[in-house]
Amino acid sequence: MRYILFSILLLLPISAAAQNEASSGSTNPLLQRLNDLEQRLSKMEGAPAKTSISAFNPSMGLALDFAYTHGPNDRSNFNFRAAEVGIEAPVDPFLKGWGVITGSQGGVDVEEAALQTTSLPYNLTVTGGRLFASFGRLAHFHDHELPVTDRPKSLDTFIGGETQADGVEVSYLFPTNTYINATAGMYNKLGADNTRADNAVARSLENFTYLGRLNSYLDLGDDHSVELGVDSAWTPKRWVTDSTGLVNTRRNTWRTLNGVDLTYRYHPSQGGMYRGAVWGTEVMQNTEMRFNTLPDPANGNAPFNLPTDRVRAYSGLSYVQFKVGPRLHPGVLIDLTEDLDQARKITRTYSGFLSCDVSEFQRVRVVYSHQMDNVPGTKGADIVALQWTGIMGHHVHGFRDR
Repeated sequence: MRYILFSILLLLPISAAAQNEASSGSTNPLLQRLNDLEQRLSKMEGAPAKTSISAFNPSMGLALDFAYTHGPNDRSNFNFRAAEVGIEAPVDPFLKGWGVITGSQGGVDVEEAALQTTSLPYNLTVTGGRLFASFGRLAHFHDHELPVTDRPKSLDTFIGGETQADGVEVSYLFPTNTYINATAGMYNKLGADNTRADNAVARSLENFTYLGRLNSYLDLGDDHSVELGVDSAWTPKRWVTDSTGLVNTRRNTWRTLNGVDLTYRYHPSQGGMYRGAVWGTEVMQNTEMRFNTLPDPANGNAPFNLPTDRVRAYSGLSYVQFKVGPRLHPGVLIDLTEDLDQARKITRTYSGFLSCDVSEFQRVRVVYSHQMDNVPGTKGADIVALQWTGIMGHHVHGFRDR
């Protein structure tokens, strides 16, 4: 529009001269040029805006994750961990969507496929589909985003891997000066490797898993911040299998999984991009009726689940990671996990790690872990892992250091 106005101002004297000559009956080339310019401007104003064909394409990226592991009994292995394709795009002015498809040694799986509202009133957000439920903090990180190579045992045991869940979440952001967010969720089950329920089997409302989470963020001056989260997942009743088929046990089969997570960050205002520290701690409590799978001689030794007792078990992890220059990130992690069937049986894992960000899209990490439990006569295990991760294109989450 600036150029159009500028052109009109320059041509005003020419237009006046052309009109004078037109009134005298003479023809002037300047008048013809002015008429041609007016016709071209009319066409430009009426033409639709040009749009790139790629404007409607989603952002895409690929994360490749490999590891070499040397473990107990002097055994080693090259492990193709994942090739993870991430896709993200707005659906319309009111909705966005994303999907994460992962191929690994176990096959191809849809890790995430979710839709999320972007403009609901009253600070509400609704997310639905296959998503990572908002339980804890590290539990809804993908494997290559974790501070260590292998997922901590506490998360694997109590949640069942990542917090993958088929269902819906509703979040509410409180209109306060301090960030406070509340989330309520309803899912088929919680945990990608959770075998207590099957996504393909329909269920009654009392067999779903329900989640409540409240988290807050607070700045402690210019260099320090704290994030705190409290959550609880509740399954009122469980399906259990006996030798005759699928039976809904209605008494005393409820399960609760409670958690608290605290994250402290130090990012100095001077040199904060290459200096700082993150300290994260999570504690979980699981309470449920446990079952032993035994053969039934009266039914051809078909397996059936025998209730044992209600067990309350605890687990937790704590880690600290430092920024030492633009590339190096050393740290340590401690994980304590009680057995879900025998709460007094504890597995301890101590890990030291060093991550090197070769670039924004490439990372190399070495991890040493020592794992042991309190069962008399058992030996500890030493594990060394070398991880190599690369990201191509726009990945939905990339590397997380917060």
